[in-house]
Amino acid sequence: MRRGERRPTAGAGGGPTRPAKLGEVARIGFWRLGLMTLAGLSLMACAQPRTLADEQELIQQDPRRQARFQEGPPARVFLISVAGLRPTDYLDPFGHAAAEGALVHMPALARLAREGVTVLGATPPVPGAVRTTHATLVTGLRPAGHRIVADATLDDEGTRALPFTDPRLLAGTPLWDAAIGRGVVSLGWPTTRGARIERLLPESDGREQGDWLAGVRTGASPAVWRALETIAIREREAIAAGEEDRSPDSWPTPAERDAALVEVACELIGGDRDAGLWLIRLAQTQPLMMGAGPGSVEVDDGFAQIDMQIGRLVDCLEQSGKLAESAILVTGDVAYAPVHTTVSPNVALVKAGLIGRDPRAATGVRSWLALARSHGASAFVFARDAANALDARQILALESERTGAFQIVPAQRLAEQGADPQAWFGLAARPGFEIGDELVGPPLRASMLRGVPGLMAADATIPRDGQVGFVAWGRGVRNGVRMPSLDLLDVAPTIAALLGLRLDDDVVGKPVLGILRSALEPPPPGPKRLGGGQELDDRLRDMRSGRRLGGEGEDGGSR
Repeated sequence: MRRGERRPTAGAGGGPTRPAKLGEVARIGFWRLGLMTLAGLSLMACAQPRTLADEQELIQQDPRRQARFQEGPPARVFLISVAGLRPTDYLDPFGHAAAEGALVHMPALARLAREGVTVLGATPPVPGAVRTTHATLVTGLRPAGHRIVADATLDDEGTRALPFTDPRLLAGTPLWDAAIGRGVVSLGWPTTRGARIERLLPESDGREQGDWLAGVRTGASPAVWRALETIAIREREAIAAGEEDRSPDSWPTPAERDAALVEVACELIGGDRDAGLWLIRLAQTQPLMMGAGPGSVEVDDGFAQIDMQIGRLVDCLEQSGKLAESAILVTGDVAYAPVHTTVSPNVALVKAGLIGRDPRAATGVRSWLALARSHGASAFVFARDAANALDARQILALESERTGAFQIVPAQRLAEQGADPQAWFGLAARPGFEIGDELVGPPLRASMLRGVPGLMAADATIPRDGQVGFVAWGRGVRNGVRMPSLDLLDVAPTIAALLGLRLDDDVVGKPVLGILRSALEPPPPGPKRLGGGQELDDRLRDMRSGRRLGGEGEDGGSR
């Protein structure tokens, strides 16, 4: 080929093709330009932001979006307490909202936190006791105001034999009294045995040696008991027919108990009679926290099981067509601290003669002038008078220095936190220690537990390890909000604002505006507290008016 000649191109048949004319090239270029323009316009059309009409259509098609974006108050509010829940159980390792598919213990709760309001640290009342916290959650009062000052109260001998299970001991107006006209469902909520609640399954009274069904049957309302009995028969028959080496009477385990409560709730949700207020306690993690310790594999598995039940409850609301008008609040009750050693301050009080032991029992109390009673990671110290309280404080201050296991909490600090007004001062265990009630033996010994509640600070600081998790989601709740802190004292007033209920005028807590989607008008005057005029039996009257502290027999005296 001579220099300057054009090399022919091969056609489809292998022969040379003629070179394209300039007009043909132009036409091909225009066609290509047109196609590219159309494709670009199509992509631009796809990239256009959704219009308000598009968004409204999406909301109407999705109940979760309806709950989150439609205006107006909710028709019903669910308050779910989870034993020992902390933000780390549903946030990612960096403390951020967990993305879809992220590896977290509680993905269903993580989604509610991501879409609604999540609190990085909610503060329970003092002490961190289960019944105390649940009373605060439904009254908006501190323990000194609602009078459920611990899980149990002292009797004359200083033992903890009188649990706070009777709601007549609860001062102030609880949410279930304020919402009686709206309908109330309470499943496993503490201090509700005998409460005027339409559909009630109380906590077990603890007298049936581990038989939970027998412990709740006497206080359950008929409709709830029928639903629970049906579940129990079915589950026990399945265990009997199965091959596993297990007695049918062993049903329910704590996990099976939570599942049964949610199944009862789902049955009630699907029924014709709606309720405005739902109180549910899921507590399978409580024995795991104490037996295996916070941060253990067993506890993490327990939270995963509870998360499945929360997701199941949301599904039941969606299937019944009620999710769009519902608000869901999930909160921890008390925080648990890991422990390895037990300190027994009462041993020092016995040696000082402030506690007299019963010779018929190794650790029984015969009489006392000053006595410490434990809540786990803290204790309150009671005394007959100021002189005995001063003696006890001096003795325990020396014991604190010697063991390095606890700190003295002054009475002023307890008063600021609205704690038990009959306590002269408190004790706060240092990290790794729990406070025991033992009267004899070494003051320090290896703990039989791995985790305890009752965390309390010796000063005005709010310890991060004493806070719990809190999530709010749904109708009337804001979206995508992160709050650094929350006092559980404010939960009841916030629910009252959502449902238009009226609590007592002396309620200490306030509605949390950071949770509420819109400003709400003050609710109209509500009903008076129910049951206030009932005649209480002698035991209830004694518990309300004060405990006889110390002494022997009829000469023990009272404070």
